[in-house]
Amino acid sequence: MADGSASIGATLRAGFSDVAGATRDCWAALAVATAVSVVAELLSPAMSAPGLALAMVIAQGALFRRAFGREAGLRGLRWGRDEWRLLAAHLMIMALLFLISAILAVIVGGVALGVARTAAPDFDPGTIAGWRSAFANAGPAGFILFVAPLGSLAILLWLIVRLSLSAPATVEQSGVRVLSAFPLTKGRVPTLFVVGLAIFLPVVLFNALLTFALGQGVVLSVILAAGSYFYVSPALAGSLAHFYRASAVSQEA
Repeated sequence: MADGSASIGATLRAGFSDVAGATRDCWAALAVATAVSVVAELLSPAMSAPGLALAMVIAQGALFRRAFGREAGLRGLRWGRDEWRLLAAHLMIMALLFLISAILAVIVGGVALGVARTAAPDFDPGTIAGWRSAFANAGPAGFILFVAPLGSLAILLWLIVRLSLSAPATVEQSGVRVLSAFPLTKGRVPTLFVVGLAIFLPVVLFNALLTFALGQGVVLSVILAAGSYFYVSPALAGSLAHFYRASAVSQEA
């Protein structure tokens, strides 16, 4: 039994120890989420993102309802107010990430343009050859071209981690919680990042191995989707539910 602290070890134990039970209780919802995810990947990019978001909501709705003792439905499969709230929360997060990404892209583009004009005042920004020539002559200033994108990626990862308790808060509090869940992760980004890395890393490595062995295809998509929803989702939901409880108690205290 995991203890009540929000440490890395306690959080991971809470997540991994409940994978079998969560899968048994919510297998119908996880199976539907897997199928929706596979179909979404076969659609156009414009339709793929909404489909993947729908699959995530189906799985999270079942898993977090179970974690907080809510009505489970048919082996986790149902669509109720919790799912609508989760969908709204995810759409808000996606919109926020899109906005921040657009701002960061403008900043990175401005940095690249500044470096290029400094290195070659007469360069032609309308051609790839012009950009390559300018960056080749940038010298030490070219280091900024690597730092700026990496810094932007770090900001986005930090924001995703800071918003990671939005889903459990939305289900537990029966209301859409996005920025209001922000304080729960204050000062705890490293812990949550390590927890997420420990859960996702095996799937990433397995994905790379299967891609190398099988190549791209529907079979690979089905295997990876099943791994994501029957392993990653229960482990992550159990970890986040535990961390949410510990963080909420700590904040109240």
